[in-house]
Amino acid sequence: MKAYKYYLFDFDGTLIDSIHSSEYVFMEAYKAIGITIKKEDVLGYTREPIPDSYKRLNAPEEKWGLFAERILALVNSQKSVNLCNIYDDTYDTIADLRMAEATLGIVTSNNAPHVRDILRKFGLENLFFEVIVGNGEAPVPKPNPMPLNKALEMLGYEGDRSDVVYVGDSLNDVKAALAAHITPILLDRDDEYPDSGDYIKIKSLRELL
Repeated sequence: MKAYKYYLFDFDGTLIDSIHSSEYVFMEAYKAIGITIKKEDVLGYTREPIPDSYKRLNAPEEKWGLFAERILALVNSQKSVNLCNIYDDTYDTIADLRMAEATLGIVTSNNAPHVRDILRKFGLENLFFEVIVGNGEAPVPKPNPMPLNKALEMLGYEGDRSDVVYVGDSLNDVKAALAAHITPILLDRDDEYPDSGDYIKIKSLRELL
């Protein structure tokens, strides 16, 4: 694959296998407001803005504050961190990209402190990523391009955006990249999505090398 100068990555489902953590967080948060959700549906909730899935489930508007509070507390819990695993292609790929002098960043709908806790768990904090943009740094979620634009702003990058890619595991990641005028790479580990002229599809992070 073509080498790029800047690689921005989604976090959950891309660099880190956080599905068991997400199941715990979403199921417990909805339980707190009296709603039972199915474990098999949680992956879909992780691939869209939380307010969208909340509305789609017809959850009560008056309980949104409690739900958001529970989500944040559960996400930032030690149990949530403990339930995360690292994909077997993550460490070597990002290490090789850094060896090739690429600039790396993380752009996620998660919160940056939680991301740093997980990176620390796997010995990745401060080693590879020059910027981490979470929902605190860019409160308007993907597919809006704000988080990606914020990352490039924090990096001080004003060059040709054809030298920048965003690697993520959902179509919202693709839409955000297109809106930010950077190249979208869809990481489709389970071959869920068709090939498309809108994005480059890969099944493993190793294909970036």
